Amino acid sequence: MSTIFNTQKTQQLKKVFLILFLFSAFVSSGQVSTNQFQEDLDFIYENLKKSASYQTQKDKHSAVQSKYEELKQENINSEPDIIESYIKFYELIDQLVDNHNSIKSNTKSFSYKDLSDNDFLYSIKSNPEYNFYPKVKINLDSLEASLSTRKINDYEGIYYKESHFKIAIFKNEDNLLQGVVLETTIPSWERGETILYLSPKGNNRFRIFTGTFIDKRLISSIEYFKDGTFKTFKWEKQTSKEDFYNADYPTEMYVINKINDSFTYVKLGTFNSSNDGIKQSKEFYDKISNSLKTENLIVDIRNNRGGGDKNSKKFYQLFKKFNGKIYLLTNYYTSSNAEQFTLKMKSLDNVTVLGDRTSGIITYGRNYPKEFETPSKRFKIHFSDLKDNWSEYLQYENVGIEPDIYLESDSDWVETIVKQYGR
Repeated sequence: MSTIFNTQKTQQLKKVFLILFLFSAFVSSGQVSTNQFQEDLDFIYENLKKSASYQTQKDKHSAVQSKYEELKQENINSEPDIIESYIKFYELIDQLVDNHNSIKSNTKSFSYKDLSDNDFLYSIKSNPEYNFYPKVKINLDSLEASLSTRKINDYEGIYYKESHFKIAIFKNEDNLLQGVVLETTIPSWERGETILYLSPKGNNRFRIFTGTFIDKRLISSIEYFKDGTFKTFKWEKQTSKEDFYNADYPTEMYVINKINDSFTYVKLGTFNSSNDGIKQSKEFYDKISNSLKTENLIVDIRNNRGGGDKNSKKFYQLFKKFNGKIYLLTNYYTSSNAEQFTLKMKSLDNVTVLGDRTSGIITYGRNYPKEFETPSKRFKIHFSDLKDNWSEYLQYENVGIEPDIYLESDSDWVETIVKQYGR
């Protein structure tokens, strides 16, 4: 009985080995192999043509097509790695002026707590889906020593993310700024790993390609450098300085505070237009609509990431009827519908905008929540579908809205206004 069983088992194994051999030969001949980059590029290109920005920026169509054909041709016989692919995909979508168009990697998310499990941590470190960030082959101590003397307004230098990261940012041979981990308390990252690349866009703006701080998901956005800080991800050269750049009352979305007999402070931290967002803003609107009695009003929309007119319009109508002077505070974190709100307010004769230039993510929007997975399953894309009044706002996309008066971050902005413009 065992002889018959062994004979059958041997025959089955021979069949398995034969199938594997034939499959291997088939793949090596190129008949079933696929180029993930090419398939994803085709998918992204076709979906990009459905975006709101492509539909409205007809003068960009030839540039989009040319870049698509260029990328397709130059990679026809090669398979770029995931970071190279990612950067090339953004070369395509950045032919359009639309910062709402986005791509991110399709890896599963996890928490810092998950990393306390040694087995889980080992699986992450050995998994190519998370372990694709290149390690540099240079002496990190020498690199740190050479960069530690860079001035506050140099792009290159040593940067910190709170107490979690210490990185070196330097210009590499491809004319990109490259960020390398020197120290970290996040065990999913290692010393020597590249955590970011920055591609220059002009006017202290960059396209950043980076991994999220915990789960290393590949993401991108527009970065803005000012006073030794890359603002979007808050990489700072100096961590001990007091922060006056961001909005007061950081945990509260809506605030009203009578400062003195001349000034009332109002914070509008969001224009979220979900049902809950509209309900919360309506309650705040009802609270303040008959309370603006002082001759000066400080309206703070720093860090307001936007939302929709269903939320912001009622506040604009309220402030439009205000007879005194209005001082509107903005910064780089003022974006999307909050930038549209800024433009409307800036057109009023009694409004002065102070602070810093806004983010320049103003023209389009994304109404649908669905993301689309690329054929390789390595990425997800999410492109714009809202284009109301796009022609009015396009000149500010990637540029932002300049304040009437810039404020320095070494003093409290609200106090500065009260002292300078109060009686």
